[in-house]
Amino acid sequence: MANGAYGMQNSSSLILVGGLGFVGRNILDVIAREPEFAGLAPVVIDDLSNPAPGHEALDLPLYEGGYGTEAAVAFLNGLPQEQSGRTFVFLAGETRVAESRDRPLDFIEANVTGPSRFVMEAVQPGDRFILVSTAGALFDGTFEVGVDSAYCPKNFYGATKAAEEMILEKLVELRGGTFRVVRLTNVFGRFSDNKKSAIHAFTRAAIEGRSVLVNGDGGQSRDFIYAGDVGYGIATLARQLVEGEETARINMLGSGRSTSLMDVIGAIEAATGRPLAYEKVPATDLLATEPRDVIANAEDVRVLLGSHVTAFEDGIARTYEYYAA
Repeated sequence: MANGAYGMQNSSSLILVGGLGFVGRNILDVIAREPEFAGLAPVVIDDLSNPAPGHEALDLPLYEGGYGTEAAVAFLNGLPQEQSGRTFVFLAGETRVAESRDRPLDFIEANVTGPSRFVMEAVQPGDRFILVSTAGALFDGTFEVGVDSAYCPKNFYGATKAAEEMILEKLVELRGGTFRVVRLTNVFGRFSDNKKSAIHAFTRAAIEGRSVLVNGDGGQSRDFIYAGDVGYGIATLARQLVEGEETARINMLGSGRSTSLMDVIGAIEAATGRPLAYEKVPATDLLATEPRDVIANAEDVRVLLGSHVTAFEDGIARTYEYYAA
């Protein structure tokens, strides 16, 4: 890695698979801004199928293409060799819950088979592998989610992510690497231009003066975490692994607070200074596949974040400012 915003010559490679998307861009942003991550030198593999805006201006090693190709592995093998091993952050995969019911085999390929092939071809002894997974989809929404909670996914998407966690852990170990997983709750914030989730869709609608549809009664709740906090938490885990610190096998990133969809609308109205028009629709089939409520254990999320937890209302205001600009 060349000298610059993304690290020094003696930095350790941080390979972000799918690194130009929403979460990846927030990881890159925090590494570029925070001196404590100067020892991490980002490298990106991305097929540019869903990149966040502005990626063209980033000055870092990049392979443009699918991570499962021979060329991608050759790209990795062509990087400078590191005796201490490399660190992978795996962000790729299918994420649309509703579509998993209609395309189950696609989700198995994207979230289990493809990542498994990549681990077997790319991971070398001494490497560290961080799988970015999901918190809410692994559980049914009837209890507070903790790092020790037993799997009970309510939809097929969650089932593929549970399988991915278990299978990749064993494959990384077979390859002589160290495996860690970071489970995210509902992420929102900057670099989310391609996201269709409620906060982002509602914020854009508020700016453009459009009305929105609210599924069900709007009382369903989620643990929303600001994307900048996610970037900080993942970068923190990567730094700790590189520096040989003790880390947990399973990690959680969330806010430790549950917020309803109607409260999301209220926060957006406060940030924009005007009401948001909405219509409630039953959406019975969709809601049947999703947990009613998701909240992560507050102590678990602070293992990586410490005090770096952005208040929900502040995160909404920053998201609004991002889109308004």
